[in-house]
Amino acid sequence: MTLYRLGAEGDRPLSTVAQDSPPIVQALRYGITAPSAHNTQPWRIEVVSDTEARVYFDPARLLPVTDPPGRQVHISHGTLVEMTSIAATHLGYRTDVDVLPEGGMTLAEYGTKPTARLSLVADSQVSEDPLFAQILHRRSSRLPHTPQPLTDEERAAISAAATRPGLQPGWIGAQRMADAIECAVQGMTVEADDHGTFEETNQWFRFTDAEIATKGDGLNLDTAGMTGLPLAAARLTTRPSNWHSWINRSGYLRTFTKTVRDTRALLTLTTPANTMADWITTGRSYVRAQLTAAGYDLRFQPLSQTLQEFPQMDRLRARMDSLADVTPPAKLQMLVRVGHTRTPALSPRRDLSGILQPQ
Repeated sequence: MTLYRLGAEGDRPLSTVAQDSPPIVQALRYGITAPSAHNTQPWRIEVVSDTEARVYFDPARLLPVTDPPGRQVHISHGTLVEMTSIAATHLGYRTDVDVLPEGGMTLAEYGTKPTARLSLVADSQVSEDPLFAQILHRRSSRLPHTPQPLTDEERAAISAAATRPGLQPGWIGAQRMADAIECAVQGMTVEADDHGTFEETNQWFRFTDAEIATKGDGLNLDTAGMTGLPLAAARLTTRPSNWHSWINRSGYLRTFTKTVRDTRALLTLTTPANTMADWITTGRSYVRAQLTAAGYDLRFQPLSQTLQEFPQMDRLRARMDSLADVTPPAKLQMLVRVGHTRTPALSPRRDLSGILQPQ
């Protein structure tokens, strides 16, 4: 098992595959470095041929409490699809993507129907996607932003990368930034104060290096934005058994609040409706925007709390919609911190061998 969290230095390692592995496997080894909600990596992949694969949910990697409809995990599938498609261009292939090839699915059907079918097509006219160069450098960052603001050029490039049919990027205006940030803080407070929602984070938190290495997924203190003395103290005191204690929750919220109040920009991704296909489209747009931002040494951090669909968040979700000028049936799919930070720790990744399913 490769330890995919190597601290602040170096690029992301890739799963080892045989030199004669088929093109779809070569592309997928990059694809699985895609970001996902809670770093659950909620996918299992069936390789159908040397150039074709089907992507399914791994039902054990859903987030039923904080993501009841499965919207966020669909977004996570969109990031995998797009990252794989970008990598395929490096190999000389274009990717034909069939989203929900067997149609939509109920919650009970998650894992039984594919979310996407990927078909690589050899094409001499295909040139390497410029975003491929950023795949191994891409990192989400929960660290405070430096004072350096985004330039108009950076905002325009990120917006252009995210724009696609059925999705509109935008930015929270300066006059609403403070209100949006405070709404985000309240959203995290709701999530941390509710036993059920915060317990779901506990289930995906990895408390030791050994646990990170063994599981290769989830959240941890390094990638949660903690550094220096707070990180050292938290390593000594944070345990699954005291996860719900007031001391742990208050420290968690204090770190989050301090970080988001340093935010330089808030990107929004909005769809005109809220279908499963829209969710996958959102993930594809998000990863292109994030890779574009990486080229400017900018980091992304999704602020998903107020957008979640469990009842305790209804009031704050409506408030954030208003701040982003989103009116149903349109859906604010993602709210993202964007700014410069110190180099964050790498989040762990599972090995591709544990994700691929036999035909």
